[in-house]
Amino acid sequence: MVVLVAKQRIDVEDVIDQAVNLVDSEGLQNLALSRVADELGVQASALYNHVAGLDRLRQAVAQRSSENLADTLRDAAVGRSGDRAVRAVASAYRDFAGAHPGQYASTLLPPATADNSTPAGGLILEVLARILETYGATGDTAVHLARIVRSAIHGFVTLEASQSFTSPQDTGASFDELLDFVIKGLNDHGNTDAVA
Repeated sequence: MVVLVAKQRIDVEDVIDQAVNLVDSEGLQNLALSRVADELGVQASALYNHVAGLDRLRQAVAQRSSENLADTLRDAAVGRSGDRAVRAVASAYRDFAGAHPGQYASTLLPPATADNSTPAGGLILEVLARILETYGATGDTAVHLARIVRSAIHGFVTLEASQSFTSPQDTGASFDELLDFVIKGLNDHGNTDAVA
C-alpha cells in the first residue's frame, strides 16, 4: 500500500513569519533557508518559490521587523505628545529591542537596493520625526533630531543587550536619566528656534 503525504502549502508570509521567529529565538546570524524550511516542514528548494535566496529573505525580515517596531512606536505614542510621547516611545523601543533581539538586529540592515520606496530604517525615523513635530521640528530639522534621538536610544539598548553595563546601578534609572537629557535637549532646541 502506498501512502501519499499531502504537500505542505506555504506562502511568502509563512516564510517571513517563520524567519522572523527564528531570528528572535536563534539570532539574525543563524538565519538559514534550511532552518526555515525545516520549521515549515518543506524542502529548502520550496522556499525559492517565495524568496530569491537568503539575502532577499534577510531583507524581508528587516522590512517586517521595521514595520513591527514602527507599529510598536506608533502605538506607544497614541494619545501623547511632547515629553510624554518621547518617554513612551523610547520605552517601547527599549522593550522591543529586549523582547525581539533578532528582529531588532535586522532593523539595522542596509536596504538591498536604492530603489526601495520605504527603506526599513526609514519607517522608524518617520515615526520619530512625526513625534518631534511637537517641539517645532519640521523638515530636515525633524530628521536630524529623529536621528539623534534614535542614536541615543539605540546606543543604550545595544550596550544593555551586550551586558556592557557592569556597575551595580539600575539600568532603568540610567535609561530615565538618558531620556531626561534627550528631552532637555529637545526642549532647549525648540526654545532656541522660537527665539531665532
